[in-house]
Amino acid sequence: MLIFFTVFIDLIGFGIVIPLLPLFAEKFGASGLTVGLLLMSYSLMQFIFTPIWGRLSDRVGRRPMLILSLAASGVGYLIWGFSASLPMLFLSRIVAGAGNANLAVAQAYIADVTTAENRARGMGLVGAAFGLGFVLGPAIGGAALSLGGSYQVAGLLAAGFSLLDLVLTFFLLPEPEKRTQAGHERFSLEPDFYWKTLSTASLRVPLAIFFISTFSFSLMEATLVLLTERQFSFSAAQNGWMFAYIGLVMVFVQGGMIGRLSKRFGEQKLIAAGTALVAAGLLLTPATTTPAVLYGALALLAIGSGINNPSNQSILSKLAPRDKVGGVLGVGQSLSTLGRILGPLAGGASFQYVGVASPYLIGASTMLLAFVLSLLLPDSQALATLVDQRHRIEPSEAKT
Repeated sequence: MLIFFTVFIDLIGFGIVIPLLPLFAEKFGASGLTVGLLLMSYSLMQFIFTPIWGRLSDRVGRRPMLILSLAASGVGYLIWGFSASLPMLFLSRIVAGAGNANLAVAQAYIADVTTAENRARGMGLVGAAFGLGFVLGPAIGGAALSLGGSYQVAGLLAAGFSLLDLVLTFFLLPEPEKRTQAGHERFSLEPDFYWKTLSTASLRVPLAIFFISTFSFSLMEATLVLLTERQFSFSAAQNGWMFAYIGLVMVFVQGGMIGRLSKRFGEQKLIAAGTALVAAGLLLTPATTTPAVLYGALALLAIGSGINNPSNQSILSKLAPRDKVGGVLGVGQSLSTLGRILGPLAGGASFQYVGVASPYLIGASTMLLAFVLSLLLPDSQALATLVDQRHRIEPSEAKT
């Protein structure tokens, strides 16, 4: 449970500042493209530092790397709290992005302290902590601004949560008695492994959906605050509550519904439904004329993402060779991070140079492509047959 609170508190700090970033950047004269670059810089640092933290945690320990990364996060939010220019805001996102690239270490910690039978439950706790932190963070940030706080105060508040997380981790979180190679295996992949994974016919479709889904969601994430400011004159506090609403819907779907839905319909149907719902939500979002209708469109988007993402991760893990599941999911995570880098850049540029609705039209189009791709995935019966055949074949292959 301690690692749950580590991830949970870490994500609260992230959630506090993310809905405020576009408006804070605009105070310094940032354009839509610049906002996209700000968001991209954070994801780029995560892309770079995720494998670094994971590899170092195998050598020096999970606890030291969690402490170091949390300290970096706190410094990033402190810089935000004292930001008086756009370059300082960029620096804050770069430092915080490097610090918050510690999810791999948290997952490796779970792998160290759980049995194989309880591994999925442990990883689920990390995912739930991620979602709950993203829900409460925007709500806390919105409440702080409603009570008269500033953008800088929100950054200092996020830094306070990082400090609290750092103290709890330092004093209460023990180092696992035995470290696995989980942090290393998932991210230290040779180039030929990436190529072999991407060129494997059974893996190409879910990996493509991995990238498209994150790219499309990031288009929305980078520009939604700019859209609501123009169409509804939302305040920073109202945007914070809006992001909390999106996160809450996703947590409800992933935590309370996805298990039953998966057993009843299977992953392939859920991915098809989820991608279609996200496409519909993206199409409707810029066309809404009242906040109530906007919230309905965002509900479609959140429900679709909550259904699609875990279902696609599940089907990818089942299609991967049993001894390479971590590596294949690592490739998926790399593609997802690439989507978080390119999505804000494309969203900010199209918002500024093409029109306020263009990021959502691009996202809807790419999600429709993901829907078409989902029809190529094996259904429940075919997937069960493939998994059963692989389990029979792989032991003999391992001997050769």
